[in-house]
Amino acid sequence: MPAHKSAATRTLIGVDVGSTHIKAALVAPGSGPGTGVLHVARRATDTHVVRGGGAYHRPAELLAAVSSAIAECVAAAGARNKPAAIGIASMSESGVPIDRRNLPVGHILAWYDPRPERQAAWLERQIGAPELFARTGLRPEPKYTLPKLLWLREQRAADFTRLRRWAGVAELVALDLTGQLATNASLACRTLAFDVTKRVWDPELLGLASLVPDEMPVVLPLGQAAGGLTAAAAARLGLPSGTPVAIAGQDHLAGALGAGVVKPGDALDSMGSAEATLLVTKRPQLTEDVRRAGFSTGCHAVDGLAYVVGGLQSSGALVEWFLDTFMPATTDVVDRYARFLELLEKAGPGPVEPIVRPYLRGRTAPHRDPSATLEFEGIRETHGLVDLAAAVIDGAAYHVRWMLDELARITVTPLDRVKLTGGGARNRRWMVAKAALGPGRLEVVRTEEAAALGAALVAGIACGAYESVASALVDASPFDRVTAPATIRARYDAAYLDRWLPAVITRLRQSGPS
Repeated sequence: MPAHKSAATRTLIGVDVGSTHIKAALVAPGSGPGTGVLHVARRATDTHVVRGGGAYHRPAELLAAVSSAIAECVAAAGARNKPAAIGIASMSESGVPIDRRNLPVGHILAWYDPRPERQAAWLERQIGAPELFARTGLRPEPKYTLPKLLWLREQRAADFTRLRRWAGVAELVALDLTGQLATNASLACRTLAFDVTKRVWDPELLGLASLVPDEMPVVLPLGQAAGGLTAAAAARLGLPSGTPVAIAGQDHLAGALGAGVVKPGDALDSMGSAEATLLVTKRPQLTEDVRRAGFSTGCHAVDGLAYVVGGLQSSGALVEWFLDTFMPATTDVVDRYARFLELLEKAGPGPVEPIVRPYLRGRTAPHRDPSATLEFEGIRETHGLVDLAAAVIDGAAYHVRWMLDELARITVTPLDRVKLTGGGARNRRWMVAKAALGPGRLEVVRTEEAAALGAALVAGIACGAYESVASALVDASPFDRVTAPATIRARYDAAYLDRWLPAVITRLRQSGPS
């Protein structure tokens, strides 16, 4: 089967709307593994902080940044290779009310905004955590959409009363471009209002927020376009009216598609501001072991597949915190990160003596603990910034090893190899620490923007550039194996088993059951 239907297919655009950055990738279909990314446009995701811990994005700012990134890719393609379709992936859980004119109302609460905590607790009392998990694959936590809806109804009543439909971030972008509201199951299943077994909106759960399924986005099969560009959007982007726009799904799952992680037993470590470790399964794993360990389960972006996932809410965000706290701000953000890498080079092979429990935003899995905090232990007067920088990296790597071990245990699946995606892959010392800790072989995906690539592959299916998901995967990213010398593996293993894990388990026992 050919990789794509027609050699005349021009280019594709994949968009990844994250909580820190927005990326748009220009991709040439049929170029072969990892060779088709021609250009990447990046924009910052503007985030506004509320006193007391809240955070939000303004829809107009986010949509303008997305359009700007897409337009840059269109310009880079040139008149003879104009993109034939656009795919949209995004962070999940966040969203905004849509009024009768198809316009967003109010702000987009950041996915990590803790303010709906009381509403999440109310949901647990109303339905019960085991029952919620049995239907949605999720625990009642403030980051999910349903608690956010309840919070909006209570705290932003004027905005909520104007709600005619609800849009997540990817859905909002597609609505802005096409006038149509649609989603993918991998996004719908992160709302706490979607039945992951039946793959439909749950009327009872939505009813708790005074909503009905018709007010939620329609769930489309992967690769079916949500709609075509409106005349206004087409003029803004420099593309023909009617150009197909498809929802590619949640960013981590779109990244899994771009990395070729699409078979049961495949494992992915997706690094960003937050980090997710997921295992592809045939169906959602709705067991008490999965729930009690703090993992969630849901629908893969690829129809007919599911996954189990655990998350570290402060991975790249922990590095940002370190830079903000210990390294003076400069006008050159790239230079500041380069200085951080220089510190790691000076640290040499790990591990270092101080240990870090990397819970800047609490712990999700294993064993959820919202009260868990960022802690440094074992610091001596001989330790300096070099040691602290290396300890931050090591601490995040130790936690991912813990997540992967627990993921293998609760699913009874040996993790022989793990693919890794995301910007953290540029950090050589971090990669060596991960390779040293295992548990399986580490394969670093060569394309840095795997989620944007995955979104472009979905766009290709929508416009007929690819005949199927299988043919699109011909253009998925290749990978490079990263290894660590046996001596370093032994040192990291000892530090993890003898020092880091016992310290975390001690804190876990002190805080009680999650």
